[in-house]
Amino acid sequence: MRPISAMFQTSTRLLIGATTFAALMLSGCSASQQEVIYDKAINLARSSADLTLKQADTGDVEMRYLERQGTGPTVLLLHGFSANKDTWLKFAAEMPQDYHLVIPDLAGHGDTPAPSTQDYNLIRQAERLHKLMAATGAEQFHIAGNSMGGAISAIYATRYPQQILSLTLIDAAGVDAPEQSEYMQALAEGKNPLIATDEESFEYRWNFVMSEPPLLPWPLRPVVVRKTIAREGINREIFSDMLATREELAASQFEQQLSEKVTMPTLIIWGEEDRVLDVSAAQVFKEKLPQAQVKIYPGIGHLPMVEIPAETAELYSRFIAVTE
Repeated sequence: MRPISAMFQTSTRLLIGATTFAALMLSGCSASQQEVIYDKAINLARSSADLTLKQADTGDVEMRYLERQGTGPTVLLLHGFSANKDTWLKFAAEMPQDYHLVIPDLAGHGDTPAPSTQDYNLIRQAERLHKLMAATGAEQFHIAGNSMGGAISAIYATRYPQQILSLTLIDAAGVDAPEQSEYMQALAEGKNPLIATDEESFEYRWNFVMSEPPLLPWPLRPVVVRKTIAREGINREIFSDMLATREELAASQFEQQLSEKVTMPTLIIWGEEDRVLDVSAAQVFKEKLPQAQVKIYPGIGHLPMVEIPAETAELYSRFIAVTE
């Protein structure tokens, strides 16, 4: 639990932020004012979770990341495709105060620019993270990833198992589910619901990935819509490299590597209503990782750490506490 002083400071910041927000709401907002409010809201949420924005050279790109220093366990949190580090803000705020958190924007996402190599291969993303963690000074740490970030976490665990104290897969990519999801059906039809091209497709995407989406009020929503649509081009590039990685992993017998190299404590979390990656994939991971604990959340979609951040953070921190 947070100290009383920290709770008071957080409450004060929230009150100031709410007052500023209300004033701008009454006066009306241009697009530029919306951007200002959005930036203030994000910065307030980061500050409330004691997260600081930093950057590190990872070879072909300067990676931006959020970090909270702490004397407790080091935890690396990885977002999914077309998302960014701020996906974890509410989850991070619920984690124990002494945890050392590292939350990066993967190459081409959020504040991290496209790499000079234009390479978004997931194996390459894992190699960049290896350099990032060296820059933070963390020799061993816990790793958790959602969706594409889950696949990267699993790849990292197979390549650098001596560094990983525990692996957590949250609605993770990386294996083929026995039951085809709505998303996989859409891809087979030549559609990609995760890439928004206009406001209508954004709204569909927002409700497609979550069964219990958080409130995203005006004037924050239009900013998120614009930012998401603006990423269409780079998202298509990243997705193309993801598909190429899938073929490369299959050729290298990735699932066998999981069974042989990933022996550390593992937690598998899934939303039962996931329309992107079907919940049946959790059992496939479990078969490859028999030591894994599995938690399925009914009524939750593809992003449990966003939909129910307090509940998933409590589960995760209890899991880490047992492995320490």
